[in-house]
Amino acid sequence: MSNIEWLWTSGTEFDSHTASVPEKLAKHGYAVALNRMETGKMQTAQLCVHDVLAGKENPNIAIICPKHLAPSWHFSMLWDLGLEFKYFGVFEKSLDLFSDVVANFCIISEEALLSGSEIVLSQAGGSGVIWDLMIVDLASAETSELNEKLKNTKAKAKKLLINSPADAKDVKCDKLSALVKTVLQRNKKDKGADCAINTEPDGQAAAGRNMAGNYNIKTINYKIDGALIAKTERIDDVRLGVPLYSYGGNIFEEYSLKERKTYLSDEYDKAQLKKLLAVDGKLEAFLKEIVTLLADSENRIVVYCTSQNTVNYVSKALWACNGGKKGICVYDRATTDGDFVKNELYKAGTEEPNIIVADDKAGSRFLNVEKITHIINYEYPESPATLEQRLTRVGRKPNANTEAPAFYIFCDDDYKFDGRMLRKTVLSNTGRAFSRVPDKNLLFDIDGIEEHFIVLILDLKFIADNAKDDIVESFRVEYNAPEVDTAADAADTAQKRLQSLVEMFGLQEIMKQDEVDGEQLFMQISEQIEKFKGNSVCLDEKGVLTVAKANPAPAKAPNSEQIKAAAEFAKKLTGKKEDFALLKAETEKLSYCQKLSVLTGAWKHYRFDLKVPKSYKDFIELYNYVETH
Repeated sequence: MSNIEWLWTSGTEFDSHTASVPEKLAKHGYAVALNRMETGKMQTAQLCVHDVLAGKENPNIAIICPKHLAPSWHFSMLWDLGLEFKYFGVFEKSLDLFSDVVANFCIISEEALLSGSEIVLSQAGGSGVIWDLMIVDLASAETSELNEKLKNTKAKAKKLLINSPADAKDVKCDKLSALVKTVLQRNKKDKGADCAINTEPDGQAAAGRNMAGNYNIKTINYKIDGALIAKTERIDDVRLGVPLYSYGGNIFEEYSLKERKTYLSDEYDKAQLKKLLAVDGKLEAFLKEIVTLLADSENRIVVYCTSQNTVNYVSKALWACNGGKKGICVYDRATTDGDFVKNELYKAGTEEPNIIVADDKAGSRFLNVEKITHIINYEYPESPATLEQRLTRVGRKPNANTEAPAFYIFCDDDYKFDGRMLRKTVLSNTGRAFSRVPDKNLLFDIDGIEEHFIVLILDLKFIADNAKDDIVESFRVEYNAPEVDTAADAADTAQKRLQSLVEMFGLQEIMKQDEVDGEQLFMQISEQIEKFKGNSVCLDEKGVLTVAKANPAPAKAPNSEQIKAAAEFAKKLTGKKEDFALLKAETEKLSYCQKLSVLTGAWKHYRFDLKVPKSYKDFIELYNYVETH
C-alpha cells in the first residue's frame, strides 16, 4: 500500500463542511457529522478514510451501518477508493481474518450488533485490537442501545466519525457524547478530557449538506375539474372510515373515479393514457414537462413519489408516452443497492437511463448515475427534511455542470391536492427540518411561501380554538393525521403544530391578539423568510429560528497559483502514456489536497473530453506506476 497514492474521488467541490470534518477528526480524535445525507456523508467518510490510509500502511478501519446501507458503503469504498471492505457476519473465528501485513477494512451490520449476534467487535476488543478509524452511521439520533452494545464489545478506536441525522429538534447530543466516550481511545494525559459535543459551527460537530449554491426551484401548476371531484366518493377504509390515501399527489388513489379501472391496468396503451389524461390534469402537466426535458439527451431526471402505487402509475404513464421502457428505470425496493445498479441502471448493452422513478426508500441507489439535472416531486413526503434529502441525492459521477439541479414542485389551482399537501402537511411539520445545528432548507426559497405559512397559521389557530366534530375527517386528510379521532384530538394536534410555528418565527405577541392582524403577520413572516434565504439557520435555545454564523471556508482551500497552473496543464493532456510522467512532474510539489483536486480534474478531462474509457482507479494506477518505475 505504501506505493499506492490513495485519493478521494467523489467530486471536486471542497466545501467547508467536507474539509472541516477530517480537520476535527485530526484535532479532537472524533467528529460528529450531522445532516449529511447519502453521497454527502460518504464523500466525507472517504476523505477521512483517505487520511488514515495516508498515515498508516496497514490500518484497521470499521464501518458500522444499518444492514440495508452496507452494500452502498461497500460500493462507495470500492468504486471511489479502490478498497475491498470485508463483510463480517457470525464467524466463530472472525479474528483469524485479521492480519498485520494487510489493511483490515470491515463493514459491520448495526442490526447484528444490536441483536448480539455480531462477534467481531467483541473478539477485537478482547484481543486488544484498536481501530485506527471507526465510522458509525446512525439511522436515527437515538443511540442509547447502540452505546450499551459497544460498551459490551470493549471496542476502542483512535479516531471516531459519527454520521447522524439532525432532522428533529431533540437531537440527543448528550447520547452522542456518551457514544464518543465509550469508543474513543484516549492517551493517559487525555483521560479527563471533556468529550461533550459542541453543536456550534466551530465545535467538534459539524452540519453539512451535499449541495452548494442557490436553489433552483420550479413550480408546475395544474388544474383538476372540481365538478368531477364533487360528485365522486373519497376512497376510505371501510372498517375505520379513515382515508386510505392523504398525500394529495395521485387523484386515483384519493377518489373512486370511473377511470380507476384503467388506472389499475398492468400497462397503458396510447388510448388508455389519453383517457387518464382527460381526468388527471397533473399527469398531463407532468408528461408535457418530461417531453420538453427529454429534448436534451444530457438531462438526467429523478421522479420522486411517496407511495409505491404512484411509482407504478407514473412508470406506466412514462412507458406509454415514451413508446417503451428504454431510458426509464424504476426503483424496485426488493433488490439490493448493488443489484439495482448492476441490473437496472446498467443493463447489458443499454445506456444510462434518462429517467429514474423512485420513492424515498431508494436512499443512495443513484450513486453511479451521472449528476442528476432535474428532480421532480410527483408526490410530497410528510417531512420537509425528507424533501430536502431528495435534493441532496443528485448523483456522484463527475460532471461539468456544478449548478443545483432543477427542483420541481406541483401545486393545483384550488389547493385540494398537492397545494393542500404542501401548505398544510409539509409546512405544519417545518420544525422537523431544523435543529440546533446550522443548516439550509429549500422551503424558504419556494415562491410565495409567505402566503402559504400565513394561511396555515390562521387555519391552525381557527381549528385549535373552534374544533368541532364535523372537521375531524377533513383535518385527518388535510394534515395527514390519521391518529385524530375526535374534535379534541384535532384541536390538540392543531395547537401543537401552531405552537411550533409560533416559536420558530417568534410570533408570540402577534398571536396573543384576539383578532390576529393579518398584515402584521405577513410583514413579520416575510421579513424572517427573507433573512433565511440563502443562509444557514438553526433553532436557538428558545426554539426560535435564527440565521447562523457562517462556517468559514477551510484555510487550505486549493486556490494557489500553483494549483491553477497545474489544473490548466492537466486540461492540455492528449491521452498518451507519456502524459503521466509529465503530470507527475507537474504535481510533485503540490500538497496532498491540491494534488487530489488536479488528478481528479485530469481524469475528468480524459474521461469526458478525450473520451478515454478509463475508470478513475485505472487512471490512478497508471499515475502511481510512473512513481514506482
